[in-house]
Amino acid sequence: MGVSVLGIGVCGFTPTSTGLSYREMIAKAAKMAYSEAGITLDDIDGAVSCEEDLISGYSIADEYTPDQLGVVRKPVYTITGDFLHGLASAVMQIQTGQYDVLVVEAYSKASNILTKDEVLRFGYDPVYNRFGVSPHYLAGIEMRSFLEESGYTFADVAQVVVANRKAAVSNPLAPWGATYTLADVVESRPIATPVTELMIAKPADGAVVCVIGSDKAAASFGRKRIRIAGTGWGSGTSVLERRDHAVSLGTAIAAGMAYRDAGITKPTEQIDAFFVSDLYAHRQLMHLDALQLCGCCPATVNPNGGALGGGDLYEATGGARFYEAVCQVRGEAGACQVNAGRVLVHGWRGLPTDSCAVAILEAEGR
Repeated sequence: MGVSVLGIGVCGFTPTSTGLSYREMIAKAAKMAYSEAGITLDDIDGAVSCEEDLISGYSIADEYTPDQLGVVRKPVYTITGDFLHGLASAVMQIQTGQYDVLVVEAYSKASNILTKDEVLRFGYDPVYNRFGVSPHYLAGIEMRSFLEESGYTFADVAQVVVANRKAAVSNPLAPWGATYTLADVVESRPIATPVTELMIAKPADGAVVCVIGSDKAAASFGRKRIRIAGTGWGSGTSVLERRDHAVSLGTAIAAGMAYRDAGITKPTEQIDAFFVSDLYAHRQLMHLDALQLCGCCPATVNPNGGALGGGDLYEATGGARFYEAVCQVRGEAGACQVNAGRVLVHGWRGLPTDSCAVAILEAEGR
């Protein structure tokens, strides 16, 4: 059974959003998505909500989702993972034949979090890994291991920052666009050597809501349908001492699943653009390796600026990249547009995990 994107909406993305509550951001994104899909609330069969209690600041945070999405007394399935994990779940639910139209939601109200590093620290094992140092230390270990084994250099990692932040200047939804030199990146404040401050995506607020549907629903709704050709997900071990910090096993597993779904055998030749998680600059290169994308054109990787330019949106980070990918396939990416009939979107849950997801989108009829 085929599954398509029927409509998508966003609210944001900004460093702060003092004029809107997270409920209002979700509602605005939902209204945009429903209008684009041409659906009413009665047409929606259920929702998938991607959020984490600790980040939201509430216990059972998903209880605040139904009102904003208009799905009161309808099934709501919650995933504490990236938006793309939620998308993959929604796709599978539609493929069961039990649902025709589902909504996937994720948001970030990062500006409400006073101690972001302490929230990150809480994700580590409390006995063996939650040390009294910067919780970004694992990124430093990863970067060292990756550079030693991959052949990339410190300058290559810095170039990711330069390229993505520059690309974001042309993206009206990216709050962190800027022009930097390699020296600026290398000499910025050290966080977890060799990771510097500019190599870490800065937080942002925003919401993403996407409407997806079965073939039956696509025949009735969605004026700008995009086919979801493949999805995949995977995780490396949660035990840090047993993990190979030079690779992203989760990405490799997720990519393998998505490629099989979409019939992709030569990704650099069959896919036109790549939206890859760059919450840490070295991770973009690590993910590209795991996606088998070595040698792809740099201009087609995060052409909208990625998370380094668009911001760390917690669970919604992959959703922002997904929105950019949809716009690319539709030819609506403005100054960031590349020739993209088929795109890959990659999401990573962030430290301390290696939990990743991949989706492949393509124009109808391709």
